[in-house]
Amino acid sequence: MNNIDHFTYFIEAVKRDSITKAAEALFISQPTISKAIRSLEKEYNTELIDRRAKRFKLTTAGETFYSSASKIVSNFRQETEILTTLLQSKRGTLTLGIPPVTITIIYSIINQFRHMYPEIILNIQEVGAQTAYSLAKAGAVDVAVIIEPFEDADFHRIPMMQSEAVCVVSRGHRLSNYDSISFSQLQEEHFLMLDSSFMLHDNIIAACEKAGFTPHISLQSYQWDLLVEAADGGEGITILPKPIVDRFCQFQVKQIRLQDPEISWIPIAIYHKEKFVSMPMKLFFDLLQYRKRYIMP
Repeated sequence: MNNIDHFTYFIEAVKRDSITKAAEALFISQPTISKAIRSLEKEYNTELIDRRAKRFKLTTAGETFYSSASKIVSNFRQETEILTTLLQSKRGTLTLGIPPVTITIIYSIINQFRHMYPEIILNIQEVGAQTAYSLAKAGAVDVAVIIEPFEDADFHRIPMMQSEAVCVVSRGHRLSNYDSISFSQLQEEHFLMLDSSFMLHDNIIAACEKAGFTPHISLQSYQWDLLVEAADGGEGITILPKPIVDRFCQFQVKQIRLQDPEISWIPIAIYHKEKFVSMPMKLFFDLLQYRKRYIMP
């Protein structure tokens, strides 16, 4: 199999319309580039250069190959830069504001960061998303993890994952036979809610109002497990992020998808545009970007 250098040699020859000039630019011999191109042609069983032409000219297959090869080399260089950065341990402190519900789900990211950069002191403040946002705005935390929707032009944002909120009921509840329900079907229910420091709290109320009613809230707490226990005990319904239910209590209670409207649950990392990006922050953002491509749909 050809290595990345062969792609690089071919691209340089195309850019300069000359194998000779490409060899000079890369400080290697002309036969090395010619051999690399022939190796590519053999590997992909096609002719890339029209050797019958008087001047350097690509075949139709060569033009297609050049486009793809350019993307391959560009992606390789980008991934190499990210990997190099990720592997360079640094010192410093990183302060994060994260809701207790969210930290349970993204803990693998936090844990990976700790193991990659053991010399970085990681301070985590477990607070509701609304509070985390306020702390980030005041400069009290470097990065806040909050939930979409979020609108503030003064902040940068990095999506971390994407899921949804689901309705959680006891297995004996009247709605337990449903796989999906609309918010209008919840009008008579007692709501067991995360308190107002959580953005999901406001999102649920907005969804209820969109369905034409104000929810009857009989319990508020910052502890999601308490809400699950209350729902399981028949005290009402609760709405929680699906990853929480999937991971900790999917066999204990019944989860029902919400429709009309759906409630997305998208944690994002935010930081103020005027905030100095320290090396620990940069390394954390690099890790998020690196992982995002594997966890986002």
